Amino acid sequence: LYGLVYHLDQVMHAGLPYLQEQRVVRYKSRVLVEIAGVLASAGSVQPAIKILRQVQTTQQELHIPITNAIIRLYFHVGNVTKGEQLLGEVENQLSEEEREVNEGFRCIAHGDYSEAYQHFSRAVNHNPNNTVAAINGAVCLLYMGRLGDSILQFEGAIKSSLHPTLVFNLVSLYELKTAASTTKKYQLLDLVTSKSGWEAFPFEFLRL
Repeated sequence: LYGLVYHLDQVMHAGLPYLQEQRVVRYKSRVLVEIAGVLASAGSVQPAIKILRQVQTTQQELHIPITNAIIRLYFHVGNVTKGEQLLGEVENQLSEEEREVNEGFRCIAHGDYSEAYQHFSRAVNHNPNNTVAAINGAVCLLYMGRLGDSILQFEGAIKSSLHPTLVFNLVSLYELKTAASTTKKYQLLDLVTSKSGWEAFPFEFLRL
């Protein structure tokens, strides 16, 4: 991905008409956001935040979604003060759904999983396709000791997103919950193979 960013920079330096240059800038921004996501997943939060702030300087229309991402990263690493400060700066510009999700992450940072679950639930009520809220609500249920309810919520979320990590987490919960986990895994396998592009799915995550 860094190689692609370098190539895009070279293309821009070669000189392009304005509209073409703007398309390259937007594409480069998407690549940088992908890099930030990979870094954050690997635990390199500060470099991820640095890249996201770089994108903000060139893509003003992405200011709010990127700010949301940065806020959640700060909460994720326990920098509650910085996250709350940044949240206060943009809160009036957020939708009700975005506010609920951010408040959910803030509550998790404070260790209040019950209150966090309420915020994520309200976000899902605003938008049933908000997979981020649904998944984090399911995680909160797990921390609250409600394994069965957590599984049900994960199963609902997986209908919208077949991300391998989500499948892996659900498989792990099946193994904790029931001796019939193999049956559940094969049901997941049927779901995965019914979707377009299933050939590229990492089936080792099903642990069959």
